[in-house]
Amino acid sequence: MIETNILIPVLAAFLTAVLTLMTGFGLGTILTPVFLIFYDVKIAILIVAVVHLSNNLLKLSIFSRHVSIDILKRFGALTLLGAFIGAFFQGKMDSSVVRVILGVALVFLGLKEATGFGEKLRLPQKIDFIGGFFSGLLGGFVGNQGAIRSAYLLNYNIPKETFVATAAIIASIVDVTRIPVYIFSNRDALANNVIVLLITTAAAFAGTFAGKGFLEKISLKTFKLYVATTIVIIGALLTFRII
Repeated sequence: MIETNILIPVLAAFLTAVLTLMTGFGLGTILTPVFLIFYDVKIAILIVAVVHLSNNLLKLSIFSRHVSIDILKRFGALTLLGAFIGAFFQGKMDSSVVRVILGVALVFLGLKEATGFGEKLRLPQKIDFIGGFFSGLLGGFVGNQGAIRSAYLLNYNIPKETFVATAAIIASIVDVTRIPVYIFSNRDALANNVIVLLITTAAAFAGTFAGKGFLEKISLKTFKLYVATTIVIIGALLTFRII
């Protein structure tokens, strides 16, 4: 019989990977609380981080030819600097107010796209470096970088595959900077839970392939509406301090 502390996280990884393939964020946000039910906080964060990176690398391999180098140059580079600065100040400031402000901003950005108003109001590409920096800054500060990144990427009129691929590579770059620190600090714990890590990663991979099937069938309009709606939900949860 499969133990509950393995079965539930594995099922959660599969379902979450299916649902979040298109959003460009959410895997870590959903999986971390699930793992915290069964595992110590350090182990939970480490396993979810590795699964998150592995799954993003898989998405990148699937959609690699759709990556937008131009967006990465304009938007992605300063994300790392912003994330580092945000993480540094995270323990020195009250993040509750920032969470509410971020939540309201996400609701606005999500509604802008969901209502079609986003087609009439596009942020100029010349300020992309500002979007990239503040995406990383707020992400490092409050821990919801994925939602901010996806909200900004919706500003681009790009194919859904390009959205997924570009979001995946930016997320992977961020993961690569943080995971070595986690592993170095928790080598023994990781070795003791390697089976859970492998099974969970495999489940997330299966979910990603299932999600790819949905992505191929839906229109760009439906795709953007799905992403925008998810951003609104995350924004509302942040605004009311539920997450």
